[in-house]
Amino acid sequence: QNQTLISRQDHAQVGLLHHAGIQRVAEMKQDDAELLQNVVDSQAGIMELTVTAKRINKEFQNYMEIVLGHHGVFKPGPMKKVERCQSKLENDYADAVYPKSAKLLDIIRCSVTFNTLEQLNEGYRALMEHMGHKQSAIQLARVKNGFLDKTYDGGYRDIKVNVIFESTVHADTKMICEVQLILSQYLNEKKRIHKL
Repeated sequence: QNQTLISRQDHAQVGLLHHAGIQRVAEMKQDDAELLQNVVDSQAGIMELTVTAKRINKEFQNYMEIVLGHHGVFKPGPMKKVERCQSKLENDYADAVYPKSAKLLDIIRCSVTFNTLEQLNEGYRALMEHMGHKQSAIQLARVKNGFLDKTYDGGYRDIKVNVIFESTVHADTKMICEVQLILSQYLNEKKRIHKL
């Protein structure tokens, strides 16, 4: 089922986007702040997230391949580009609370492809079980189950699991990342959509 525990990078359990510059702009009077917030968000906010992502991406990808690689076909995803992050702020998160960049939960992402629904369910259960272990470097932030979408028109579906990844290499560094669980029959549809 769908569930959201944490949906922002600036949540206390993640700890990103809390430096003084971003926070001072948040405390400004609303009349003066909107333009400055947009500039800070699209520059400093995205920069902080991108720099953090670059530091931990390889570690995250290696970790997730160990966790899920034997359940399906693991594929590290490309990091989301700055231009795409800015576009999401302007279009998808225009009404979000400042800093809007905190809503970017898929800068780091990976996918695991499964041949059958049973294998996908097994991979999902394994991921959830892994997060229940004390030694796990990931904890659940959000689940978006595209298979529950009642408006489905025969196109692409997946389960997106956002996890809080805690680096063991870079002390006190956490970031919400995305794990896409995909049925192989939908993979071609995803490739077709992304070419458009």
